[in-house]
Amino acid sequence: MKSVLSAVAATTGCLLLLNGCVQEPAPMCNMAGIAAQRQLVAMPAMLPGQPSPLIEMPLNSVNITDFAIMNKVFVRTANARRTPTGTVEVIAQVINCTDYPLNAEARTQFYDAAQVASEPVSAWKRFNLPPRSSNTYRESSIGTRTVDYYMVEMRETR
Repeated sequence: MKSVLSAVAATTGCLLLLNGCVQEPAPMCNMAGIAAQRQLVAMPAMLPGQPSPLIEMPLNSVNITDFAIMNKVFVRTANARRTPTGTVEVIAQVINCTDYPLNAEARTQFYDAAQVASEPVSAWKRFNLPPRSSNTYRESSIGTRTVDYYMVEMRETR
């Protein structure tokens, strides 16, 4: 009986020790489902007299423009808000779906109510993405009254 109790105590101790080593669950990305939502075109240029085959990058979104990173990251959220000074801050949460660290960069173009660029595109801003984790990209506009829309482009760091 004493050996059975010792075995149970040893097993319980091992389980408690292992439980302390359990890490938080990492994000799991369904890249097949994400890829199915993407629409790619063969010709990115408009031909005279023909409708454009280009699928526009939507405003108020993050657009992954680099095939090298397209199946490695997922943009979980993209939002914008007015700051107390009246500028617009864009915030995007990006998830690294790989088992290795990634370096990415993004830039933002701000647009007015007529969907015309209202200020120069921002510089590329780099950020690190540890394996199976997320990071946040942020950019603020220069203008206050002429910003109604935004578009973020993202690529892998070169």
